[in-house]
Amino acid sequence: MSNIISLILILASAGLFFGYIDPLYSGAHDPNTPVQDLSIKELMEKRKEYDTALHNSKELQSEKQKKLDKYNSVPESDRKKLEKLIPDHIDNVRLIIDIDEMAADHGMKIRNFKTSTDEKKDTVGADSQVYGTLTLSFSTSATYTTFLAFLRDLERSLRLIDITSVSFAAGEGTIYDYNVTVKTYWLK
Repeated sequence: MSNIISLILILASAGLFFGYIDPLYSGAHDPNTPVQDLSIKELMEKRKEYDTALHNSKELQSEKQKKLDKYNSVPESDRKKLEKLIPDHIDNVRLIIDIDEMAADHGMKIRNFKTSTDEKKDTVGADSQVYGTLTLSFSTSATYTTFLAFLRDLERSLRLIDITSVSFAAGEGTIYDYNVTVKTYWLK
């Protein structure tokens, strides 16, 4: 009788092990299985994935803090100059006001402002350029020497500006009518 009880207990433990414990420990489930239904091995693998992600997150936070500290070490006046050199957004109005103020310093009036962005619509896939361009056209009237002084001010401006086109026509006396096209840039 004791042999039969022992045999039944051994068979019951083998059945319990192979029927419940082993599938629970190492069972393969669908990836969409809820966490509470995963096996112990799968949970241990998930934990390793989460630990790796947490470690990577801490490294990224550390790198972000280093970059932020480096950025904050630059004096505020220099940061403003950098932002004016190549801004991180299109600011048509600020650019027009700056050019108009430069012209006003030379007694000139700017008129007929026209802006256009040079966006390529025919590219396939993601845009890989890190900067965008803005083309600005305007007209003004001035003497030749005054216009040259205005162009020198544009050249010395902190804002990165390329003069792409200048055309002129005779006006009244020594005054000429100028049509100017400039291109400026911003970070995307």
